[in-house]
Amino acid sequence: MAQEMAPELIEKTLKGISIPARPQVLVRLDSELAKDDPEPVVIVRLISSDVVLSAAMLKTVNSPFFGLSRRISSVGQAVNMLGLKMTARIVTGLVLRMTMGGKQASLERFWDTAEKVACISSYIASTLPRGPRDEAYCFGLFRDIGIPMLLQKFPDYRQTLALADNSVDRPMTVLEEERHATDHATLGYLVARSWFLPEAICEGIRYHHDPSVFDSRDLLNPTALALIAINALAEHLHDEYFRMRANAAWQQMADRVLACLGLSEDEYCDLREEVTTLVL
Repeated sequence: MAQEMAPELIEKTLKGISIPARPQVLVRLDSELAKDDPEPVVIVRLISSDVVLSAAMLKTVNSPFFGLSRRISSVGQAVNMLGLKMTARIVTGLVLRMTMGGKQASLERFWDTAEKVACISSYIASTLPRGPRDEAYCFGLFRDIGIPMLLQKFPDYRQTLALADNSVDRPMTVLEEERHATDHATLGYLVARSWFLPEAICEGIRYHHDPSVFDSRDLLNPTALALIAINALAEHLHDEYFRMRANAAWQQMADRVLACLGLSEDEYCDLREEVTTLVL
């Protein structure tokens, strides 16, 4: 299991960066889910009371990557089809986007990529035996949340992104640490933890740029490792189709990711074709 972060490391990582407060809608949602017998109607009412949130949820669940048998037209139908746990994870991810300025033009590409990768991740998880589908979508949206935080903090952070984009030898987080004495993965971990996300999601975010986790599998719990692997594959497929370019990180860890997910080369090719069909 991953070790807890020391207070001095947390202080160094944040260095004046504020973690957004957990929105009340999530506090109320988790309060209902914590009951012995949560009421779906209460959760439906809570989501439906926010027009923007309910519209975003319907748009998300009607994505072909969720594979629903019919188009969903109400929050109530979505909750019934997805179940309470999956609904909660989707809502958490959507609220994150709303909270972190998802409508800002400067972040439009970031959120568009995050949403696509999250949807692809959810689909990949649905094809795996005991795949963590409930967590995969939420993980896809949260994994890089430290990036907009660093964009706001450091005027030269876009230069760091450009360097990371062209770096094959060193993980992005290493470059961030060198230039800014912090990194987006650790920031994302702190946000996820402060929002009380499941430990597997928090750990996965913290280590999702560290390829060594596939060599030392006892470092993380199996769900966290699976989320990292699913996300790496989803990012690779996204970059290949939507950005029409190779993913440098994928070239370094492809074999380890497929081994972690138990996918043969033929199964990977079949999955790749399925995802391509869904985005057409």
